[in-house]
Amino acid sequence: MQKDEELRMTYSGLLMKDGEKMVRVCFERGKSAYAEGIVPRGVIEKSSGFTEEEVRQLSVYLQDNATDIINRAKGVHFLNEWLGR
Repeated sequence: MQKDEELRMTYSGLLMKDGEKMVRVCFERGKSAYAEGIVPRGVIEKSSGFTEEEVRQLSVYLQDNATDIINRAKGVHFLNEWLGR
């Protein structure tokens, strides 16, 4: 990744799917590059504008930081954010 390009990461609140806790994570760079993944598995499900190596690095990042991301996601309350509280 180029040093002058900012990489932004956003994440959902804690979700449940098939009895498993998970968080959806999105990485964005510029106006057209994005990658969407899931924690704790660390799998990037969709991407555009990132090289294969960058996608691999993002996947490793998700795996290495899964616990921290999940803990942060526990504090996300969608309705409060949406209502401006």
